[in-house]
Amino acid sequence: MINFQSMKTGVALATIGLIVLLSSTSTLDREAKNDYESLFQRALVTFAMARTLNGVISTLQGTELALQPAGVGVTLTPGEMLDPVNDLVERFSWIMLSATVSLGVQNILLDVSDWWAVRALIGLVSLMLVIALLRRHFKSPMASTLLTRVFLLLVLIRFAAPLAILANEQLYQLFLIERYEESVEVISATGSELSRVGLEEAERTVSPDSEGGDGILDRMGQAMGAFSESMDLQARVEGARRLAAQAIEHLIHLSVLFVLQTGVLPVTFLWI
Repeated sequence: MINFQSMKTGVALATIGLIVLLSSTSTLDREAKNDYESLFQRALVTFAMARTLNGVISTLQGTELALQPAGVGVTLTPGEMLDPVNDLVERFSWIMLSATVSLGVQNILLDVSDWWAVRALIGLVSLMLVIALLRRHFKSPMASTLLTRVFLLLVLIRFAAPLAILANEQLYQLFLIERYEESVEVISATGSELSRVGLEEAERTVSPDSEGGDGILDRMGQAMGAFSESMDLQARVEGARRLAAQAIEHLIHLSVLFVLQTGVLPVTFLWI
Protein backbone atom coordinates (compact mmCIF):
# COMPACT_ATOMS: atom_id res chain seq x y z
CA MET A 1 0.00 0.00 0.00
CA ILE A 2 1.31 3.45 -0.97
CA ASN A 3 2.37 5.62 1.95
CA PHE A 4 1.23 9.08 0.87
CA GLN A 5 2.77 10.75 3.91
CA SER A 6 6.19 9.43 2.98
CA MET A 7 5.68 10.56 -0.64
CA LYS A 8 4.75 14.05 0.48
CA THR A 9 7.77 14.22 2.73
CA GLY A 10 10.02 13.01 -0.09
CA VAL A 11 8.66 15.59 -2.53
CA ALA A 12 9.10 18.33 0.08
CA LEU A 13 12.69 17.31 0.75
CA ALA A 14 13.48 17.18 -2.98
CA THR A 15 11.94 20.63 -3.49
CA ILE A 16 13.93 22.09 -0.62
CA GLY A 17 17.13 20.57 -2.00
CA LEU A 18 16.45 22.01 -5.48
CA ILE A 19 15.78 25.46 -4.03
CA VAL A 20 18.99 25.38 -2.00
CA LEU A 21 20.94 24.30 -5.09
CA LEU A 22 19.48 27.12 -7.20
CA SER A 23 20.08 29.61 -4.41
CA SER A 24 23.75 28.69 -4.18
CA THR A 25 24.38 29.38 -7.87
CA SER A 26 24.42 32.72 -9.69
CA THR A 27 22.99 31.63 -13.05
CA LEU A 28 19.60 33.26 -12.53
CA ASP A 29 21.22 36.39 -11.14
CA ARG A 30 23.52 36.81 -14.15
CA GLU A 31 20.66 36.37 -16.61
CA ALA A 32 18.47 38.76 -14.63
CA LYS A 33 21.26 41.36 -14.54
CA ASN A 34 21.68 41.15 -18.31
CA ASP A 35 17.94 41.55 -18.88
CA TYR A 36 17.84 44.42 -16.41
CA GLU A 37 20.67 46.21 -18.22
CA SER A 38 18.83 45.81 -21.54
CA LEU A 39 15.64 47.28 -20.10
CA PHE A 40 17.52 50.10 -18.37
CA GLN A 41 19.36 51.02 -21.57
CA ARG A 42 16.07 51.11 -23.48
CA ALA A 43 14.61 53.39 -20.86
CA LEU A 44 17.62 55.74 -20.96
CA VAL A 45 17.65 55.89 -24.76
CA THR A 46 13.91 56.57 -24.89
CA PHE A 47 14.14 59.23 -22.17
CA ALA A 48 17.01 60.98 -24.00
CA MET A 49 15.06 60.81 -27.27
CA ALA A 50 12.02 62.39 -25.62
CA ARG A 51 14.09 65.21 -24.13
CA THR A 52 15.74 65.84 -27.51
CA LEU A 53 12.35 66.02 -29.24
CA ASN A 54 11.11 68.36 -26.54
CA GLY A 55 14.08 70.66 -27.10
CA VAL A 56 13.60 70.70 -30.88
CA ILE A 57 9.90 71.52 -30.57
CA SER A 58 10.56 74.20 -27.95
CA THR A 59 13.06 75.83 -30.33
CA LEU A 60 10.59 75.75 -33.21
CA GLN A 61 7.82 77.20 -31.05
CA GLY A 62 9.69 80.50 -30.99
CA THR A 63 10.29 80.49 -34.74
CA GLU A 64 8.20 82.06 -37.45
CA LEU A 65 8.76 80.81 -40.98
CA ALA A 66 8.26 83.69 -43.36
CA LEU A 67 7.22 82.59 -46.83
CA GLN A 68 6.84 85.00 -49.75
CA PRO A 69 5.56 83.12 -52.76
CA ALA A 70 5.08 85.50 -55.69
CA GLY A 71 5.57 88.49 -53.42
CA VAL A 72 2.70 87.57 -51.11
CA GLY A 73 3.80 87.32 -47.49
CA VAL A 74 2.73 84.23 -45.52
CA THR A 75 3.90 83.44 -42.00
CA LEU A 76 3.85 79.91 -40.60
CA THR A 77 4.20 79.27 -36.88
CA PRO A 78 5.07 75.58 -36.49
CA GLY A 79 5.03 75.94 -32.73
CA GLU A 80 1.26 76.30 -32.73
CA MET A 81 0.60 73.03 -34.54
CA LEU A 82 3.28 71.28 -32.45
CA ASP A 83 1.81 72.33 -29.10
CA PRO A 84 -0.13 69.06 -28.56
CA VAL A 85 2.97 67.01 -29.33
CA ASN A 86 5.13 69.08 -27.00
CA ASP A 87 2.63 68.75 -24.15
CA LEU A 88 2.55 64.99 -24.63
CA VAL A 89 6.35 64.79 -24.83
CA GLU A 90 6.67 66.62 -21.51
CA ARG A 91 4.24 64.20 -19.86
CA PHE A 92 6.05 61.29 -21.49
CA SER A 93 9.32 62.55 -20.00
CA TRP A 94 7.78 62.32 -16.53
CA ILE A 95 6.64 58.76 -17.28
CA MET A 96 10.16 57.83 -18.36
CA LEU A 97 11.62 59.44 -15.23
CA SER A 98 9.26 57.34 -13.11
CA ALA A 99 10.25 54.28 -15.13
CA THR A 100 13.95 54.83 -14.44
CA VAL A 101 13.20 55.26 -10.72
CA SER A 102 11.29 51.95 -10.75
CA LEU A 103 14.22 50.29 -12.50
CA GLY A 104 16.56 51.67 -9.85
CA VAL A 105 14.42 50.04 -7.15
CA GLN A 106 14.47 46.75 -9.06
CA ASN A 107 18.26 46.94 -9.26
CA ILE A 108 18.46 47.29 -5.48
CA LEU A 109 16.15 44.28 -5.09
CA LEU A 110 18.46 42.30 -7.37
CA ASP A 111 21.43 43.18 -5.18
CA VAL A 112 19.52 42.16 -2.04
CA SER A 113 18.44 38.85 -3.57
CA ASP A 114 22.06 38.03 -4.47
CA TRP A 115 23.41 38.97 -1.02
CA TRP A 116 25.49 36.28 0.65
CA ALA A 117 23.50 36.60 3.89
CA VAL A 118 20.27 35.66 2.11
CA ARG A 119 21.96 32.58 0.64
CA ALA A 120 23.31 31.60 4.05
CA LEU A 121 19.92 32.05 5.74
CA ILE A 122 18.23 29.91 3.11
CA GLY A 123 20.81 27.16 3.69
CA LEU A 124 20.41 27.34 7.47
CA VAL A 125 16.62 27.49 7.53
CA SER A 126 16.34 24.74 4.92
CA LEU A 127 18.51 22.47 7.07
CA MET A 128 16.30 23.16 10.09
CA LEU A 129 13.20 22.55 7.97
CA VAL A 130 14.53 19.20 6.72
CA ILE A 131 15.20 18.12 10.30
CA ALA A 132 11.71 19.26 11.30
CA LEU A 133 10.09 17.33 8.44
CA LEU A 134 11.98 14.14 9.29
CA ARG A 135 11.20 14.39 12.98
CA ARG A 136 7.55 15.05 12.25
CA HIS A 137 7.61 11.99 10.03
CA PHE A 138 8.72 10.01 13.09
CA LYS A 139 5.90 11.47 15.21
CA SER A 140 8.03 14.21 16.78
CA PRO A 141 5.95 16.99 18.38
CA MET A 142 8.14 19.71 16.83
CA ALA A 143 5.99 22.01 14.68
CA SER A 144 7.37 23.15 11.35
CA THR A 145 4.78 25.78 10.45
CA LEU A 146 6.91 28.73 11.54
CA LEU A 147 10.00 27.36 9.82
CA THR A 148 8.01 26.81 6.62
CA ARG A 149 6.79 30.41 6.60
CA VAL A 150 10.27 31.78 7.25
CA PHE A 151 11.65 29.56 4.50
CA LEU A 152 9.04 30.72 1.99
CA LEU A 153 9.73 34.36 2.88
CA LEU A 154 13.45 33.84 2.25
CA VAL A 155 12.69 32.12 -1.06
CA LEU A 156 10.56 35.13 -2.04
CA ILE A 157 13.42 37.51 -1.22
CA ARG A 158 15.93 35.32 -3.06
CA PHE A 159 14.07 34.60 -6.28
CA ALA A 160 11.19 37.06 -6.73
CA ALA A 161 13.16 39.95 -8.27
CA PRO A 162 15.32 37.85 -10.66
CA LEU A 163 12.38 35.77 -11.87
CA ALA A 164 10.19 38.85 -12.33
CA ILE A 165 12.84 40.55 -14.48
CA LEU A 166 13.43 37.39 -16.52
CA ALA A 167 9.70 36.94 -17.16
CA ASN A 168 9.37 40.63 -17.99
CA GLU A 169 12.11 40.44 -20.62
CA GLN A 170 10.66 37.29 -22.16
CA LEU A 171 7.29 39.00 -22.50
CA TYR A 172 9.00 41.97 -24.15
CA GLN A 173 10.80 39.73 -26.64
CA LEU A 174 7.61 37.89 -27.52
CA PHE A 175 5.06 40.69 -27.78
CA LEU A 176 6.52 44.18 -27.35
CA ILE A 177 9.81 44.45 -29.22
CA GLU A 178 8.30 45.24 -32.63
CA ARG A 179 6.07 47.98 -31.19
CA TYR A 180 9.01 49.49 -29.35
CA GLU A 181 11.30 49.56 -32.37
CA GLU A 182 8.60 50.99 -34.65
CA SER A 183 7.71 53.73 -32.17
CA VAL A 184 11.34 54.69 -31.61
CA GLU A 185 11.92 54.87 -35.36
CA VAL A 186 8.92 57.16 -35.93
CA ILE A 187 9.78 59.49 -33.05
CA SER A 188 13.43 59.69 -34.12
CA ALA A 189 12.35 60.52 -37.68
CA THR A 190 10.06 63.23 -36.34
CA GLY A 191 12.87 64.83 -34.35
CA SER A 192 15.25 64.70 -37.33
CA GLU A 193 12.70 66.25 -39.70
CA LEU A 194 11.81 69.03 -37.28
CA SER A 195 15.50 69.78 -36.72
CA ARG A 196 16.04 69.93 -40.48
CA VAL A 197 13.18 72.40 -40.92
CA GLY A 198 14.56 74.64 -38.18
CA LEU A 199 18.12 74.55 -39.54
CA GLU A 200 17.03 75.29 -43.10
CA GLU A 201 14.98 78.27 -41.98
CA ALA A 202 17.89 79.56 -39.88
CA GLU A 203 20.26 79.29 -42.85
CA ARG A 204 17.73 80.96 -45.15
CA THR A 205 17.27 83.81 -42.71
CA VAL A 206 20.96 84.38 -42.02
CA SER A 207 22.18 84.03 -45.62
CA PRO A 208 21.93 87.31 -47.52
CA ASP A 209 19.93 87.35 -50.73
CA SER A 210 22.01 87.31 -53.85
CA GLU A 211 22.20 90.53 -55.77
CA GLY A 212 20.24 90.32 -59.00
CA GLY A 213 19.93 92.59 -61.98
CA ASP A 214 17.24 95.15 -62.55
CA GLY A 215 15.91 93.61 -65.73
CA ILE A 216 12.53 92.03 -66.11
CA LEU A 217 14.01 88.54 -66.63
CA ASP A 218 16.17 88.90 -63.52
CA ARG A 219 13.23 89.94 -61.38
CA MET A 220 11.13 87.07 -62.77
CA GLY A 221 13.95 84.63 -62.01
CA GLN A 222 14.19 85.92 -58.43
CA ALA A 223 10.44 85.63 -57.98
CA MET A 224 10.37 82.07 -59.29
CA GLY A 225 13.30 81.10 -57.08
CA ALA A 226 11.64 82.59 -54.00
CA PHE A 227 8.36 80.86 -54.88
CA SER A 228 10.08 77.47 -55.31
CA GLU A 229 12.03 77.88 -52.06
CA SER A 230 8.95 78.90 -50.13
CA MET A 231 6.84 76.06 -51.45
CA ASP A 232 9.57 73.57 -50.62
CA LEU A 233 9.81 74.85 -47.06
CA GLN A 234 6.05 74.82 -46.70
CA ALA A 235 5.96 71.22 -47.91
CA ARG A 236 8.57 70.31 -45.33
CA VAL A 237 6.53 71.97 -42.59
CA GLU A 238 3.44 70.02 -43.66
CA GLY A 239 5.47 66.81 -43.69
CA ALA A 240 6.75 67.57 -40.19
CA ARG A 241 3.18 68.19 -39.06
CA ARG A 242 2.12 64.77 -40.33
CA LEU A 243 5.08 63.14 -38.61
CA ALA A 244 4.19 64.97 -35.41
CA ALA A 245 0.67 63.56 -35.60
CA GLN A 246 2.15 60.07 -35.93
CA ALA A 247 4.51 60.79 -33.04
CA ILE A 248 1.54 61.36 -30.73
CA GLU A 249 0.29 57.83 -31.36
CA HIS A 250 3.71 56.28 -30.85
CA LEU A 251 4.44 58.31 -27.72
CA ILE A 252 1.28 56.80 -26.27
CA HIS A 253 2.46 53.33 -27.32
CA LEU A 254 5.81 53.85 -25.59
CA SER A 255 4.09 55.21 -22.48
CA VAL A 256 1.93 52.09 -22.24
CA LEU A 257 4.96 49.85 -22.87
CA PHE A 258 7.13 51.33 -20.12
CA VAL A 259 4.28 51.60 -17.60
CA LEU A 260 3.65 47.93 -18.29
CA GLN A 261 7.31 46.86 -18.04
CA THR A 262 8.35 48.97 -15.06
CA GLY A 263 5.11 49.11 -13.09
CA VAL A 264 2.34 46.64 -13.84
CA LEU A 265 4.33 43.52 -14.74
CA PRO A 266 6.86 43.63 -11.85
CA VAL A 267 4.06 44.05 -9.31
CA THR A 268 2.04 41.28 -10.97
CA PHE A 269 4.98 38.86 -11.00
CA LEU A 270 5.83 39.63 -7.37
CA TRP A 271 2.19 39.06 -6.38
CA ILE A 272 2.14 35.73 -8.22
